[in-house]
Amino acid sequence: MSLRQVGNLLTIEGQLDVPVNQTTAWAVLTDYARFSEFVPGITSSRIVEQRDNLKLLEQRGVVNTGQFRMPFQGAVRVEERLRGGRPDSLAIAFVSGPLKDIQGEWNIKSGAPLELSYRMHMDLMKSPFPPPIAVTIIEQQVRTWVEAFAREMQAVKRNKE
Repeated sequence: MSLRQVGNLLTIEGQLDVPVNQTTAWAVLTDYARFSEFVPGITSSRIVEQRDNLKLLEQRGVVNTGQFRMPFQGAVRVEERLRGGRPDSLAIAFVSGPLKDIQGEWNIKSGAPLELSYRMHMDLMKSPFPPPIAVTIIEQQVRTWVEAFAREMQAVKRNKE
């Protein structure tokens, strides 16, 4: 995990090496309807609008960290990016709900093992989380998401074998 704060702008990045191919990684990252099955805190996720490489999702769930619990519902805009015709990254922007104004990006770097990273950007002045624990909550969310997606990618790989 890496954390960088410049003024009120916070960037947190989580990264893991995952022994799967790019196709499997992309299939899991874009299986939006199944997020509630393997991402802690997400209770529903569905595509409500789709145009080319842009998707608008509606997500519901709970951010749950120790003593802090915050239900959420909102829209998430996802841009699926390809490089050289291959899946490369997802740009994510929470556009409504309590997580509004948080942006993220999934990146896939092919190799053996594949490198999976998620980077979240947020303005702490717009954070829905209490200031004394906001950074801790955000850091835990990034770690949880990266680990959950990596586990699911490995499970999908095992099921294909």
